[in-house]
Amino acid sequence: MTGTAPSAPAAIVREARWTIRSIRPPQDAQSARVQAWTCLALFGWPGPVPSAISILDHLVRNASEFGWCAGEEIGVRLARTETDDLLIDVIDRRTDFPGFEEAVAGYLGQGLWRIAQYGATLSWHPHEHGKTVRAVLGGARP
Repeated sequence: MTGTAPSAPAAIVREARWTIRSIRPPQDAQSARVQAWTCLALFGWPGPVPSAISILDHLVRNASEFGWCAGEEIGVRLARTETDDLLIDVIDRRTDFPGFEEAVAGYLGQGLWRIAQYGATLSWHPHEHGKTVRAVLGGARP
């Protein structure tokens, strides 16, 4: 689940990127939620928007608390694919993710486990300036 950047499940048709100056986990997450509601409305994404917002909230809180971001920027990217999947990327300063599989399974905290309960697929990859944690959430299907 690490090593290379995860590819998008399908071609990207809409995307938005922004940064949040990390202050404290609740404020950082609130800032991300406000922007995400607007982005998802503009995207016209047919998926479960409240679930997507909750997923982003958990990922930004994790970045704020554990990603060595105090006073630094947290990167956020939302992208809608042509198959209506939503990619939620959160970028922090930490290059490793100890216990990732255990966290997703619910053995280390509840955040990533809750994200998996929404039906999202989780992955992460390191890069030069930190790491990206990605959740992919499927849109509504006919």
